[in-house]
Amino acid sequence: MPIQGAGAVFACGAAYFLRGIAMSEPYCLAMVLCDAVHGDRATGKQTILGTFSTVGAREFPTRTTFSVYWAITDLAEEAMLTMRVVDSRHGFDDESKPLGDFPSLQLQTPSPLAVLEGCFTVQNLQLPSPGVYHCELLVDDEVVMSRRLVAIKPSDIAG
Repeated sequence: MPIQGAGAVFACGAAYFLRGIAMSEPYCLAMVLCDAVHGDRATGKQTILGTFSTVGAREFPTRTTFSVYWAITDLAEEAMLTMRVVDSRHGFDDESKPLGDFPSLQLQTPSPLAVLEGCFTVQNLQLPSPGVYHCELLVDDEVVMSRRLVAIKPSDIAG
């Protein structure tokens, strides 16, 4: 499942260091599941189109395509950003396997005060069954934000 993307923080306990100064951990300001993200090249602004948290399908397994907008701050000079989708039935353990192969993005920032934003485009992701999935953003292999993605059969809720 290809994902296309739109700074290094070195951990020491719960603190991060930039030129010897302790700073807070990376902070995710926003993570939004949506149909698409439009980046205006003239202004640099991002427009989020069609937000959602539920995917409906008549049959499972099913395939879906969507985008994930993100905004992160409190990064040092460089950091690795990764997104993964996991099935909640496996819990929040480190043993659960992501539902696809998602490449990481190398982020670079001029200042820890900068807000970096962008999006991942998830194409043709297979959801094996109805249930609750989690889209997770990781900075240097640490989860900084998670959003639920609920997969349903509309016939199951029609009354």
